[in-house]
Amino acid sequence: MITPSPHPPIGAKGVGESPTVGAPPANANAIVDALWHLGVRHIDIPVTPQKVWRLLRAAGVTD
Repeated sequence: MITPSPHPPIGAKGVGESPTVGAPPANANAIVDALWHLGVRHIDIPVTPQKVWRLLRAAGVTD
């Protein structure tokens, strides 16, 4: 049985959003993996250039 959504005017429902849920955590894990040798064990999402810069500075990377 098809049940239209009551929210949009045409009753459409989203179906393409689910696969994108895992991308941000996967990116954060990849960054932590790349910086593991510097002692980085965690980074909060959203990952910003400023957060990565602070992590690098805290690990003693200067240039």
